Amino acid sequence: MNEPPLPPDLAALGHAVAKARHAANLTLDGLAERSGVSRRMLVDVEHGRKNCTIGVLHAIAHAVDVPLGALAQAACTDGSAK
Repeated sequence: MNEPPLPPDLAALGHAVAKARHAANLTLDGLAERSGVSRRMLVDVEHGRKNCTIGVLHAIAHAVDVPLGALAQAACTDGSAK
């Protein structure tokens, strides 16, 4: 029997998004403008308070020129890699 997937690690995802944003030399406002995702949503994602949709994550990844899978992978940890 397959085990259910672990819940996403929203804190790790938020850290990955913030790291990618900084690497792209973008402010929250700049990322909001470039991605079309609201500043409020970006703040919530970066602080691990929101589990965003794949569409939002795709927009963020595209805006910071990072593969979607790289950001998504950050949310798929089991806690042991920290």
